[in-house]
Amino acid sequence: MSIFKHYKRIKFRPAKFKEIADEINNPERGWYQIHTFNLGEEISMKDREYTLNKTDTLAFVLIDISAYRDKDLDEEAFTNLRKIFSFFRDYRLDMIVRVVYDTVGKCLEREPDNEAQILRHMNQLGPVLGEYAGEIYVYQGLLIGNWGEMHSSKFLSPDRLKRLADVLLEQLKGTAYLAVRRPAYVRVLFPEGEDLRQSQVGIFDDAIMASLTHLGTFGDTPAAMVRRDQAWLPSEELEYVSTLCNKLPYGGEAIFSEEDANAAKMQKSLKAIDSYFRILHISYLNRVHDMRFIDNLRSLKWRGAGVFAGMNGYDYIGRHLGYRFVLRDVSCKRLKQDKSLLDWKIAIENVGFSRSFFDTKVVLRGKDELGNTKEIDISNWLQLRLAEPGKVRVYNLHTEEIYGKISLYAVKASTKRAVFFANSVNGKVSEDAEILLGKI
Repeated sequence: MSIFKHYKRIKFRPAKFKEIADEINNPERGWYQIHTFNLGEEISMKDREYTLNKTDTLAFVLIDISAYRDKDLDEEAFTNLRKIFSFFRDYRLDMIVRVVYDTVGKCLEREPDNEAQILRHMNQLGPVLGEYAGEIYVYQGLLIGNWGEMHSSKFLSPDRLKRLADVLLEQLKGTAYLAVRRPAYVRVLFPEGEDLRQSQVGIFDDAIMASLTHLGTFGDTPAAMVRRDQAWLPSEELEYVSTLCNKLPYGGEAIFSEEDANAAKMQKSLKAIDSYFRILHISYLNRVHDMRFIDNLRSLKWRGAGVFAGMNGYDYIGRHLGYRFVLRDVSCKRLKQDKSLLDWKIAIENVGFSRSFFDTKVVLRGKDELGNTKEIDISNWLQLRLAEPGKVRVYNLHTEEIYGKISLYAVKASTKRAVFFANSVNGKVSEDAEILLGKI
């Protein structure tokens, strides 16, 4: 008698997957608006919920600490910080946080007189930021500059930038991405090129498309003629940003261009804007900063084929900010090398502008041989952050046996917020993010 177990043949019938053009409210991507607070004033969150947009999954939290320019943060400041962050956490909004000394364009008057005070503030902020790890997506800037945008400050020398960034990165402890204002600043912080810490430092850009240089975000001199830590030609900076921000978040504010002829011409074409945003890998944008840009988007139409044909530019761009996952195909059979295992191939296309930048928990749901509910954690096999924008990634995974209707469910690992796919399955759109793969 054979000592080997006989495994019955399985038959997998995949579901029919159809891409949809609906808005999908997924974590860490999309449009945002700014919510401003001043730690020198009484902080009340009463009625703040009425300032939220119900479709937003992001909130830009701008915190002015100029009242503490010549002293350390006190218990009242810490209480208010926790009150602010807890509010957005409770409304399940991922946060883009910028703590600043200036919100009126006068940083030289409002910043501390010495660097030591800035460093003490950073060290004080660290523990509070750490309490909201997972909810804080990006921390922008190094506290300095007009509006915290790292310009016009007396603290912008390379040595000072590196000291400030070193302390802030130590305080963030890898729980949130740090973003600096210009690509050149990344090269200032990492003059020898990439290291482990650079994997945490992206870019925020508050002048996207305002001109070919993004109003000085990029330079006007070839890289071969300047130092590595200086600004390069727009074409060279775009190539640099495209490579860097395929791994790190990039976003900010887009500005309608009237004076720069080349930028203005680009903004007349939704296809050109789409191509440009794909190069930059834009994850998030302010939807109220420059209404001329937004109104211009609304006046444009997507002329391409597919599910987005005829959609206005504002909706089209919004649906592609960050990642957008479409399930394309699924197959399942017994693994040849081990008949006790199932061999899956799951094809997912990311049609968005960027990757996702968080770990996901992904499970398969079905039944065991006795008909009991069964879940298989496939997170180690299927990490959605590996799906590059503009490409189909086929995930190969091997699982133990599972039967019946098989579905897939994905969440952001740190907060358990659902990650939706841009699919209807067998004519139905998922309301709970669980997506049917097929039946065994």
